[in-house]
Amino acid sequence: MSQHDQFQGLLDTLIKRSGVGQEVLGDVMARTSLRAPQETSRVGIAAENPAARRPTDKHAILQSTVSKAVKALMDEGLLEDGEKLLKSSDGRVLSPLRLGSLYATAGAKVIQENEQPRHVTTALFGLDTTRVLGQAHDEANDWDQVADLIYRRVAALKDAVDRERDRSGRQPLRMLGVGVEVGAPVHGGQVMPLSRGWSRHPVPLEEKLHRLFEADPECGSIPVIIENDVNALAVLAINEIHYTEPDLVVVGVFDDGIGGGLVVDGRLRRGNSGRAMEIGHLAVGFPPGQDPEQNLTGSEGARCSCGQPGHVDTLATPRRIVEAFGGGTLEQICEIDAPDREFKRAQELFKRSGAVLGRALAHVSNTVNPNRIIMYLPPSLAAAEHRPGSAGAAYLKAVRIEVARAFAASSEPDYLRIRAFPPKSQDVALLGARAAAVCVLESFIEHALRLDGCKSVPRRGNQQS
Repeated sequence: MSQHDQFQGLLDTLIKRSGVGQEVLGDVMARTSLRAPQETSRVGIAAENPAARRPTDKHAILQSTVSKAVKALMDEGLLEDGEKLLKSSDGRVLSPLRLGSLYATAGAKVIQENEQPRHVTTALFGLDTTRVLGQAHDEANDWDQVADLIYRRVAALKDAVDRERDRSGRQPLRMLGVGVEVGAPVHGGQVMPLSRGWSRHPVPLEEKLHRLFEADPECGSIPVIIENDVNALAVLAINEIHYTEPDLVVVGVFDDGIGGGLVVDGRLRRGNSGRAMEIGHLAVGFPPGQDPEQNLTGSEGARCSCGQPGHVDTLATPRRIVEAFGGGTLEQICEIDAPDREFKRAQELFKRSGAVLGRALAHVSNTVNPNRIIMYLPPSLAAAEHRPGSAGAAYLKAVRIEVARAFAASSEPDYLRIRAFPPKSQDVALLGARAAAVCVLESFIEHALRLDGCKSVPRRGNQQS
């Protein structure tokens, strides 16, 4: 059974209760989540908004239809009454509405090295993912262990919260699903190998997790969503900016790789096989027409994780910068500011690495013409921009110069928006787990709106399911 079937089962129950179609239920959940964690109202959900960025938010819905959908969603626990009374434009007092606290989502972040898992962070979140209900951090050596750890941790975290809820007379949590973020392309719930050879095979992680949850009578069948790490960050970004911009590119600069997430018309686009926006694998280290296997030395000739030379990942990642400098940490190299030979060498290295990434982002700008590029950076690289006398400042300066030269780049000063990853590794992992959890709610809404490619037959409350 896929997550489509599991989401559809919940929607069928809601359809029977409400007598409205699943698209309306999806609209109501989408419009409520759009404001989360702030609260909305039934009137706000029903209103037409021609200026809205998402097509699902533009049209008006009959107030009576919204009321039916809201009642069913509240009876199920997906929505609940808010706390702060709202007022309409004409001064009427409106009953507040928000995502329900009866439902939760789980998120897991898998950290890999050479395509093998090394660490897993698992966390339990409230439905809007702003409340962390529990978290756990574990070492892992293979994908079977990853699946087992995520399953056991989700069950244990939920059990701990349920015991606390029981002491206060509240019902046990209901799970909307489990999201897992991995540092690799994902297609059909499988973790795909980076190289095209036959030495590695896809990992059916969704299937592994589904079997574990389904075999546990305490958990039952829980939807599992596997997503690429930067794709998940892109879903988190469009939620955090409340879909105010429909076309975004989100970039993640990790220690040993650079990834991208593409949002078009307010929706994540993964490409044919989950490899869309793989910025780190753009070839920039040799001129067009040259055989990359010949005449390449030094960093240009270094091999990317996919086995090819001359890619962005061979020139612009923190690990490659540290290796090329020959000593120290990224933080130490960034902070060099004495006007000596070491400073000039570090400055040139950062300038070259930043220019490589900037040129790749310029190509992205010209190809998809986004409203904005949001780039997550290690704290030391993000902070160096504000220390213009340091060697590390050359990295972002070079990125910005190259991006600004793109034909399709916006002239807005905030076109390239920089976000720093948290300084502590556990907090970075928790951010990834949260992004994975956001993907669960987004997947449920997209399925309700029939935007996920599932071929389910349209159903109504007066039809047999």
